[in-house]
Amino acid sequence: MNGNSDRADNSNRKDSSFKWLLSKGIMLFTLVIAGIYLSRPLYDPDFYWHLKAGQWIWENASLPYSDPFGIPPLPEPSGRTDFILTSYWLIQLIMYAFYLLFGMSGIIILRWIVISISLIICASWTNVRNSSVVAVITIGTILILEQYFIERPQFISFVCFGALLVSLLRFCQQTVERSLSSLLVPISLLMLIWSNMHGGFLIGQAILIYFVIAEGVKFLNPKMLPLSAQNYRILFISSLTALIASFVNPNAINLIRYLPIIFDANNYANLNVMEEMSVLENYKVNKYGVFLIYIGAMGLTAFALFLSKNRKNITIVGILIGTAFMGWQHMRLMPFFVVSATIFMTKFFETECSAIKGKIILMLILLLTTVYCISDESTHLNQSIKSGWVPVGHFPVKAADYISKNKITGNIYTTMYWGGYMLWRGGPDNKIFCDGRTLNIQRIWEYNNSLIVSKKQRPYWMGLFNMYDIQTAVLPIYEFDGSPNMLTQSISNDAGWKMIFADDSEVVFVRSSLTRNNILR
Repeated sequence: MNGNSDRADNSNRKDSSFKWLLSKGIMLFTLVIAGIYLSRPLYDPDFYWHLKAGQWIWENASLPYSDPFGIPPLPEPSGRTDFILTSYWLIQLIMYAFYLLFGMSGIIILRWIVISISLIICASWTNVRNSSVVAVITIGTILILEQYFIERPQFISFVCFGALLVSLLRFCQQTVERSLSSLLVPISLLMLIWSNMHGGFLIGQAILIYFVIAEGVKFLNPKMLPLSAQNYRILFISSLTALIASFVNPNAINLIRYLPIIFDANNYANLNVMEEMSVLENYKVNKYGVFLIYIGAMGLTAFALFLSKNRKNITIVGILIGTAFMGWQHMRLMPFFVVSATIFMTKFFETECSAIKGKIILMLILLLTTVYCISDESTHLNQSIKSGWVPVGHFPVKAADYISKNKITGNIYTTMYWGGYMLWRGGPDNKIFCDGRTLNIQRIWEYNNSLIVSKKQRPYWMGLFNMYDIQTAVLPIYEFDGSPNMLTQSISNDAGWKMIFADDSEVVFVRSSLTRNNILR
């Protein structure tokens, strides 16, 4: 008998040791995968104007209620323009502080801090000693980092959303009485910070309202397992306080005024913007398999919910359905579903799914997702090694260096994709015609029309350049698909303009009058 008992104990210890080693191995794997993504160059074109805005706020000790970087005439003040100019101020300042301390490497450090906070939130919610749980976290991390830049303020919304969801779910799952401060203080502070970093705090407001309503509805039927009356009062008061705290920001009213434009797919500012497209539209345009993985994640989450005891929990079901619908309709909102699904699936595998088949399938999904998404990351790593954190060739780094070295001033025309970078390098002294902020809808329309030229035409872009007193043009030689840039060719054939700098991928033109008058040699 004792021999059998000893063998059973040894077997249990070996099994526990294997599970512990497996979970630790996947945790290390998660950090390696995250490190690969965090080592990408700073590709996001919007990052650079956010960084410049942080510098401007730091140097002027105020918010830019009027655009300091664009070519006049500036757009009329509106909810939209005020929101774009002032709603990201806190994260912009944080970005610039890291840049001041460590240069562009500081932004990479900030990336690590943000991801570390995300992983800590996951670890505080579930049992990371469970290998299946860690696998779910890894898949969720890959699906977000594959498509979304950490250095953009919108990423802060994904992290804050996860923190808010974990705080509320943990509170609602407690069976003991809680103190008011245990919920009120953290979620109120969270909403205050979130609302001064990114407009996604509106989704946080919706979650707070939904939790209060859904948990209140449960009182209609005891089988729904409602909160105790005391805990529900705490939830109600805490959520109300957090909602009030979220209005302590420069754009509480502007965001409401801006909402109709944000969700208007026919608005000129949103047309052909991939982030505003649905999952299927993105797949049709890009033929990128990761969009099919998002759809698969939705299906897998729905299947797990069907098997879960939480299929009757209207709070969890509503959150998953709501975020899935948002992510399906607009790719920019997909991470909110990924976060919700990750939070749900970690608990599902921790407490409800112990079947070997389920774990094997999960590990296969992790393997396939990793292999597919990481397959092209070596190119990004090589670019980081060769040109540093700011990718030369991806942005007009050499052209900007030339302009800075030769002290070339005046209004600059460049592509919308390059506008944020040129704004960072030359603003506010050199005004930029158009950039990714798309503050002026009329300017976007004019920009798009300036691209419609051919070698034999000179009409539209020249009139536009004269109208806005464009002195310098920084343009790519080739389009993304490798075809010649028609605007570049048209300007190069115009006697009124002279090429003063050219590289393999970029070119700088100035008005010929500048060189004739010895302003520039």
